[in-house]
Amino acid sequence: MTTHPATILGMTITLIANLTFAVIAATEVVRFGFGAEPAPLSAFPAVMFAPIYGFLIIAVYAAGSEYPSGQHRVTLTATPLRGRLATAKWLALAAITIPAAVIVLLPARLIVGLHAGLDPAGDLFDLGRWVIAYFLMSVVAFGLAGLTRNTTTSLTVLILIPILVATGVFQWPQGIKFLPDQAAMSLLGTPAYDVTELPPAIAAIVLAGWALLAVVSYTVVLLRRDT
Repeated sequence: MTTHPATILGMTITLIANLTFAVIAATEVVRFGFGAEPAPLSAFPAVMFAPIYGFLIIAVYAAGSEYPSGQHRVTLTATPLRGRLATAKWLALAAITIPAAVIVLLPARLIVGLHAGLDPAGDLFDLGRWVIAYFLMSVVAFGLAGLTRNTTTSLTVLILIPILVATGVFQWPQGIKFLPDQAAMSLLGTPAYDVTELPPAIAAIVLAGWALLAVVSYTVVLLRRDT
């Protein structure tokens, strides 16, 4: 993960996107909408949240690119203790994505916090929520990429979900609110829609549940597949 070009690419995309959106939202130089009162970018939570999909490139390529390259087969040949291998993978994911999330989020959240008049404690709390959301979504992405054995399927699914929700293809708000991305936005206190809002504490539990499911599913498959 430290040497794969996807890590630098994902961080660069996310950092630039977060900074751009933060500046636009804070300065309100651009407003959006077709009504009498166009809204600032900060009024569109799904857009402010969108840079995370650039960040998920890191986890997706870490788990999915080793299959077509043949690295996975070589690793299993050299490392028969699969339980230790699975543990190392999840620890490596945490060790890379948590600091990376801080790097790509800190400048933008400081700009937003300054605009909102948050004190240092408020800034720290806000940053912490975003880092947790980025990390748990990365765990979900890593597990999905490992299960599908490629990079395109998992990332496509994760990107399509909010698009299908926004376009109204999914007409079940009581279920939609429990999807990973919707739970993440509720955790941040900025739900995409009123009908998909969850209390932040419940949203954190839901997103952690998705992450736990990803950990268990991928670990079980890693222990039993290709034996």
